[in-house]
Amino acid sequence: MWAKVDNNKVGKTYTRPVWLKDASGTSYPPATFKNLTALASFKIYPVELTNSPVRPSYLYTGGSITYSWKSSKKIVEATHSSVLKAMEDVNATWTQADLDVGRSPAGAKKGDPQLDDNGYQIVILGIRSILINKVKEIESGLLNQTDKWIIRKSEKSTAIPSTVTTWRDGIRTKATEMETAITNAADSDAIFVLLRPTYDGDGKMTASAVLYDFPIAPEGMPT
Repeated sequence: MWAKVDNNKVGKTYTRPVWLKDASGTSYPPATFKNLTALASFKIYPVELTNSPVRPSYLYTGGSITYSWKSSKKIVEATHSSVLKAMEDVNATWTQADLDVGRSPAGAKKGDPQLDDNGYQIVILGIRSILINKVKEIESGLLNQTDKWIIRKSEKSTAIPSTVTTWRDGIRTKATEMETAITNAADSDAIFVLLRPTYDGDGKMTASAVLYDFPIAPEGMPT
């Protein structure tokens, strides 16, 4: 990645080499990006990341990138900026910034609740709710894979194979364990423990992360 610098300010960024034109209108091929000296004549310099994007990204807000020109090194430094979301849900309210740019409805005041089109309070989900919802989403997706057996049982009284019921029971049990672990987590540090596998001194994984370690489909699953 590269960026153009004018008057010590970072402007356009380039994610891939492109054709360039100088002040006289002469065109230069994308291969110019391989020559740092030639590239500098266009005031274009390499971009170096100072940090990595945070993971998992869905637990953070922001995620923007700020660019800073480092004249001594002739590079542009890029820094990912993000903020960890709150642990708990919060009711959305109008801020002064919302009022200043006219994003709020007429007559709204700072601190007034934000309502949806149906008049209900808008809720900003916290980490706890986000993770529980993700567990439920994965659980539902896995159960859907065998829903046809439930339908056959309901419509045709076709017996549900034991491998199917065992797997479905295991999925539900794991989902309940995960939701309990999320609910009982004291803070964000405890949450991140649930997201990390366990390794021994040799770097070998000894236990999967609590989230989202659902049981895989057992052998001999009916079709």
